[in-house]
Amino acid sequence: MRKDRFLFITRNFPPQIGGLENYSFHVIREFERRFATYKIALGRPRIHLIWFLPHCFLKALYLYLRYTPKYIHLCDGLLAPIGLLLKGITRARVSITVHGLDITYPLPIYQKLIPGCIARLDTVVCVSRSTRDECIRRKIPEDKCRVIPNGIDPAEFEMSETDREKQVLLEKMLQNGSRGGKLLLSVGRLVERKGIRWFIESAMPHLSPEYRYLVAGDGPESAKIRAGVRSLGLEDRVFILGRVSHTTCKLLYHLADMFIMPNIECPNDVEGFGISAIEAGICGLPVVASNLQGLRDAVLDGKTGHLVSPGDPWGFVDSITLMGLKKESVRAIVHETFNWTTIGSRYYEVLTEGDPLSVGVE
Repeated sequence: MRKDRFLFITRNFPPQIGGLENYSFHVIREFERRFATYKIALGRPRIHLIWFLPHCFLKALYLYLRYTPKYIHLCDGLLAPIGLLLKGITRARVSITVHGLDITYPLPIYQKLIPGCIARLDTVVCVSRSTRDECIRRKIPEDKCRVIPNGIDPAEFEMSETDREKQVLLEKMLQNGSRGGKLLLSVGRLVERKGIRWFIESAMPHLSPEYRYLVAGDGPESAKIRAGVRSLGLEDRVFILGRVSHTTCKLLYHLADMFIMPNIECPNDVEGFGISAIEAGICGLPVVASNLQGLRDAVLDGKTGHLVSPGDPWGFVDSITLMGLKKESVRAIVHETFNWTTIGSRYYEVLTEGDPLSVGVE
């Protein structure tokens, strides 16, 4: 076991489900595998933050007094005030990961408190260059900011024999009597910034009938999206599947031919990274995405997909119809670049940066 000791604090952890929960679980697991690591984690609905915040502060002090962790890492921006208090009391180096909405949340009191606390911590890990830019706009020192993307666990997206049997059944259901053609896919919460309604109304009519489009997810834009499909007479080409399980989502990734992320600009609502881009990529799906915000870091242009100017329907049409990337190549690049082992090593380097006593990673 390494001599370095780390303490992680997260308010988003399994069994709760979500992007932040997935991030916290995997980055902490990578440290637990290699170092003496302690964690304080909330795996319950966010209403429990009322008691969790004072609890995690007191527990962190207890763990520091007992084990003296050299490094304390906070897993999202909301925890910055806790980190600042711990930095003032302990001799630990305190770092934080900022994802997107946790720095742009528009509530005035939030903007007065959180960015200022983040700015006084030792290191700020940003999940994308876009998130880093949002931090810098709020006067967080640029020399404290480091960009490390989110990661992927390839094993979670491997297909078993049972999965393949389910995939065959799903394919038959989706074909609904049709044969051949290309299957486009989008996965995510149906909110305006995802651009799903824009893509259906502006790009789908210009794609040939061989292209069918699946949308997995639910959200406030769902009714408008369904109405748009009906008004354009695209019911036989565009299918709104609603919320699907992780297993079904994995089957869809392996079934589709391309992944579409047509995000548009929305005030105070940014795409911090775009985790579904690398989920699709680890299944071999090339991604066609808007050249916008955190998608620029999730999609490696020309390698794992193509970036298109936001709001450019013909740019999307051309990128889809002329896609030349092979699934095997996309899968290999995503595996090498975004697997959690690689991301965990980058976290170690950043969290211990400039410390002459850090021991390195194997």
